[in-house]
Amino acid sequence: MRPEEETRAEAAEGREEDVTLPEGCILCGGPLALRVRDGTARTYCGVCRWISRPHMRRAGGAIHVVHPAGGLA
Repeated sequence: MRPEEETRAEAAEGREEDVTLPEGCILCGGPLALRVRDGTARTYCGVCRWISRPHMRRAGGAIHVVHPAGGLA
């Protein structure tokens, strides 16, 4: 493997993606900022200040952001 190919692979692993999901907050319906880094997602709502760590899965060319229940009431 050539050195520049190794550098590209390392850069892809550490890549960071930022997306805003309009009306994506499940608490208040505000815009949800989603950051994906190294396959792990984090979200933040600037309206209600909710921070979460959702699960993500890919299916049919789409990415599904899932907020599992934290417990039973």
